[in-house]
Amino acid sequence: MKVCLSTLLDVYLTDNHKTNHSMQPQYTEKTFSLGAMNGLSEKQITEHLKLYTGYVKNVNSLLEKTGDLKKSEAENAYVLAELRRRLGFEFNGMRLHEYYFDGLGGDGSLNTKGSLGVALTERYGSLEAWREHVTTLGKMRGIGWVITYYDPVIKTFHTAWVGDHDIGHLGGLPIISALDVWEHAFLLDYLPSERGQYIEAYFNNLRWSALEERFASAQ
Repeated sequence: MKVCLSTLLDVYLTDNHKTNHSMQPQYTEKTFSLGAMNGLSEKQITEHLKLYTGYVKNVNSLLEKTGDLKKSEAENAYVLAELRRRLGFEFNGMRLHEYYFDGLGGDGSLNTKGSLGVALTERYGSLEAWREHVTTLGKMRGIGWVITYYDPVIKTFHTAWVGDHDIGHLGGLPIISALDVWEHAFLLDYLPSERGQYIEAYFNNLRWSALEERFASAQ
């Protein structure tokens, strides 16, 4: 009997049986202080957070299952290979959503005189130009993220498109801002053709202090 590999993966990710890997590290779902937001409904945020919860659970499940299957590495080689490939998608889905939600809950004001504001202005010409650049990338066709990274080696910023959650990351660079442009991030409030309005709402609720803290840690 032939068994589809994707079916096996679903079984391994959803099976609730307990394993003996009590020492396997587990990730804990984070909480975020968001409150009412301008242009992003409570229902939209609630549903989006449920997806984040799913990524945390899937990461823990993947780590647990691979740990269990490694006891018979050769016998489970093919399934292990696919589970290990899957980890990057699930882990980045978890971590990028943490950057995203942690960066929301503010009033959208951009501090032009702080160290981050000065550095972004030096790189892009102005904070408004940086915002326009992020918006332009965010309106490109496709699903993924727009991420502004800081490179401490040459002390500059890069704003890049990341496909899905894991395609096109700039290796090793600290993340300053992460904009989710998967349709699940806005579809309850905006049509697919209104992605630009969603991005505007994102900036209107940006918590600038979170970005400043990341920049301070990245230097």
